[in-house]
Amino acid sequence: MNKQASTAMWTAGAVAAALLLGACGSDDDGSQDEIKGAGDNKPSKSAEPSKSSEPSPDDAPRYKLAKDAKNVFEDMETGDPKKDEALADNRRRINLTDRIITTGKNVDDLKNYAKRQAFVAASEYITAYADDKYSWAGVTRYYNHRVEFFSDTKAQITYCVDDSKANDKNLKTGKLDHYDSGKKRDTLETNRVEQNKNGIWQAYSSKRKQEAKECEE
Repeated sequence: MNKQASTAMWTAGAVAAALLLGACGSDDDGSQDEIKGAGDNKPSKSAEPSKSSEPSPDDAPRYKLAKDAKNVFEDMETGDPKKDEALADNRRRINLTDRIITTGKNVDDLKNYAKRQAFVAASEYITAYADDKYSWAGVTRYYNHRVEFFSDTKAQITYCVDDSKANDKNLKTGKLDHYDSGKKRDTLETNRVEQNKNGIWQAYSSKRKQEAKECEE
């Protein structure tokens, strides 16, 4: 417990600094309207990333969450290789975000999978947990994945989220904050993604809708 708490305290400072620098960065092609992380990519050994600053699809890391947290992804194989690649990078982005929240590791990797508004949204989500010395535990389910291409390098990914079996965790006390599970189901998330020069599908816009009819089962 003490180890987890100290990790959260480190995260609050380090995450805020890394993400603030990331928000001040520019795009690979020099464009000023896209947000990118700062500094060299130095992920932990446990994630087994590529040695390059941005991993290619073939050697992309698998981000592991804390032992008491788990993400379950359904409907990830569409039969279309390109759609499956986009979904795989979307899964990595989600797992990376939750790895940062639950372990405080691989903060610098966020710039590989998110930019612009999506980077800002993820940063705010992560720092909210870090500042409050919180994590989460349990199981979050992702289902009903859909991919719609706008061009060869741009697409929209939608999916549903059910985190009725997950709860926020106070890292100081180790206790879970239980709240109405009915309000944690049927959330629709929509992400606009763009494939960069390394073949990674980066989210650049994200939004969510709670109690979405599209997610009712």
